[in-house]
Amino acid sequence: MTSRHAPVKQLRGGLIVSCQAGPQDGLYGAKAMADMALAAQTGGAVGLRANGVEDIAAIRQVTHLPIIGIDKQDLPGYGIRITPSLAAARSVVEAGADIVAVDATRRAAEEGRLPADQFIRQIRETLHVPVMADIATFEEGLAAAEAGADIVATTLSGYTAYSPAQTEPDFELLARLAAALSVPVIAEGRIASPEHARRVLELGGYAVVCGSMITKPRWITEQYTTALRAYRQSQSAVVIGVDIGGTKIAAGVVDGSGQISYHERVPTQAADGGEAVLRRVGAALERAREAAPAAAAIGISTGGVVDRQGMIRFATDLIPGWAGLNLKAYLENQFGLPVGVENDGQAAALAEAIQGAGRGYRSVLGVTVGTGIGGGFVVDGRVYRAGDGGGIELGHIAVVREGRPCTCGRRGCLESYASGHCLVLEYNQRASAPLPTGEAVAAAAHSGDPAAVEAIRTVGGWLGYGLASAVNLLNPAVIVIGGGVARIGDLFLESVRAALRDQVYPPLAEVPVFAAALQNHEGIIGAGLVARQVL
Repeated sequence: MTSRHAPVKQLRGGLIVSCQAGPQDGLYGAKAMADMALAAQTGGAVGLRANGVEDIAAIRQVTHLPIIGIDKQDLPGYGIRITPSLAAARSVVEAGADIVAVDATRRAAEEGRLPADQFIRQIRETLHVPVMADIATFEEGLAAAEAGADIVATTLSGYTAYSPAQTEPDFELLARLAAALSVPVIAEGRIASPEHARRVLELGGYAVVCGSMITKPRWITEQYTTALRAYRQSQSAVVIGVDIGGTKIAAGVVDGSGQISYHERVPTQAADGGEAVLRRVGAALERAREAAPAAAAIGISTGGVVDRQGMIRFATDLIPGWAGLNLKAYLENQFGLPVGVENDGQAAALAEAIQGAGRGYRSVLGVTVGTGIGGGFVVDGRVYRAGDGGGIELGHIAVVREGRPCTCGRRGCLESYASGHCLVLEYNQRASAPLPTGEAVAAAAHSGDPAAVEAIRTVGGWLGYGLASAVNLLNPAVIVIGGGVARIGDLFLESVRAALRDQVYPPLAEVPVFAAALQNHEGIIGAGLVARQVL
């Protein structure tokens, strides 16, 4: 590697601290930035990024680390641009920068400046220093490398009008560039934790630039105070929760203490179809809002697989036409309030984790046993979601190969052996006189009917058998079981616990199994908690 490339080599695998601040930050100016740079060097930084001649010159006086120099200029009609001209690049090099970073986005040509590829070549040929190309898209990164950039950095991803706004580092862009380019790719932008920095190297990044989270105490303080204030406000706000089931729609107002101050139940009339049900939900929300005009958000609990955008991606035929509806978009448009949408089993699990039997445990596996089996996994007060936004599907754990048919269209699912319908089926196979409902079977068991007792133990045993697979995968701190079948009580729960202990991996056999504490209200309370999480 030539001497011109030596500063780039020094950056490999390390942290570059961006020492930049303005008057609004309190700590700013050349002396403050030099002190910041010295502190960064002492802490193990391998390089520095600095803005402007005065700051770069002051930093050069106190540190031996490579400096990536920039000159931010406010171009009339366009806004702040990074080192937009050869004169700007020359000034930072003369002040002591070892590397020059430039705006290498397509904006340069669009704004009448030298196109990024020509500008990169001009700096390298004229100033003979390495060039770091700050880009926003994959295509810009490829073009910068082709033009001879010594480093490509993700600095401007999310900060141009044409690159998607993001709250996390653009790891996808980083990984694509690292795989495609032979020049070093550096991650910059929204690196907010040591875990983020480590992830950069795991994805093939050459080095990491971190700025505000290290060098702007005012900004850092604001992040904490804003988050704490938003949490306090969300927890004290009045919200509306709606639980949509196949037979009923329950709507309620949940106050700041988590109590339901108003509620109503109306028939779902599912046979009318998804759009008719959604209009009925809207009418129930109108009445709830009349009861709570100051409600700050709406939460929805519903059957089906719900994605991150509030769309029902999959649903059984319990409500025809339910799949494909975007509840979030529809209701936000109608009411002008933020709306959160969650699967009903996951919303119930959230309710039990935060206000019910799972309170105080870090991870809660919530199970709802009724007509079918639903549930959710809650960790640190948040429902676990997979990459596609969906949660877990407890009812569709496979327990019998080529077993009983299931509502999902497959065979042998847990739901086909351990739901309320199965309780009736198991009883009627044993008794001389059939019973029509799970409630009737439970009543018979409490009266000493041996067939009913055996049916409950069988269904509970199947549930424990199926949950063993979930426990082996998730290792929850506690299991909370609710729903109509769970209301049978200890006879049912003890059979679940016994089967779980027999089937689960031995070190996990002592996981506690509790009855749900919020029976009848977990749907509205869970929906209310979903509402608070969108505030």
